[in-house]
Amino acid sequence: MNNYKIIINPMYFIVLIFINLYFSSIALTNISVVDDMGEKIELSESAQNIISLSPGLTELIYYAGGGKLLKGVVSYSDYPESAKKIPQIGSYNSIDIEKIVALKPDLVVSWKSGNPTLQISKLKKLGLKVYTSELRDFKDISSTLKRLGKLMGTVNTAEKSSIDFKMRFNALKKRFPQSKHKKNVFIQIWNQPLMSINGTHLISKIVEFCNGNNIFHETTQLTLSLDVETIIQQNPDVIIATREGELGLSWLARWKKWKFMNAVKNEQLFTVNPDHVVRHTPRVLDGIEQVCSYLHSK
Repeated sequence: MNNYKIIINPMYFIVLIFINLYFSSIALTNISVVDDMGEKIELSESAQNIISLSPGLTELIYYAGGGKLLKGVVSYSDYPESAKKIPQIGSYNSIDIEKIVALKPDLVVSWKSGNPTLQISKLKKLGLKVYTSELRDFKDISSTLKRLGKLMGTVNTAEKSSIDFKMRFNALKKRFPQSKHKKNVFIQIWNQPLMSINGTHLISKIVEFCNGNNIFHETTQLTLSLDVETIIQQNPDVIIATREGELGLSWLARWKKWKFMNAVKNEQLFTVNPDHVVRHTPRVLDGIEQVCSYLHSK
């Protein structure tokens, strides 16, 4: 019998070790996105138990295909209808950390400017994966849909929603082109006290998209309390109240006594669905269409 001696090069084992380490690292972090704070969110697998910390984010998760993955939402998460049946874990500005932890989420989607900073920090310290959102413009809607879709394993649905949004947005851009003549608009977000918003707010950006000029665009405060005399002095061409139904009509009725105001004498007093102009979701397209139809009339 012949005896054979097999000699294995030690480099063979070293290569195997590196290969194993490489594929192990991929398995541990095979899903990765960067949130709006520039932080990398890494998951070993698609999120299956999700908590949403704003009504707008709840909508976006549904649009991105993750509605069935939601295990907890904040109050006023009312769209689509099925969102009303999901357990609530507090409000956007006061979340119940114990309830969130008990639901064992593998992803929490938070709102930078709305959620309490200390509570979000505590969730992170507890080891929860937190994606922080802070949408500022229309284009951010499409980007957020795609990132959420990647985290939830619903890429195809998210991509379709993103494309649909872009297509309709561009169609509205063509339908309602900009012109040199811009109508001055007073955006009324509350009645008592009388309140409006500056140019950084989504509602103002919708007005600008529709060839309007928010009369308080340059104000440094996001929201501002006003007196009636200030509005009369500004004499806006259009007044838009962010309430519909009887409440919105009652807000507008108070202006009708000043018949010399441009908005009153030209019958340019309108209401708009608040959910369509305050949430960065695809429904903002309905808000754009409504506001543009007002500003492009007469």
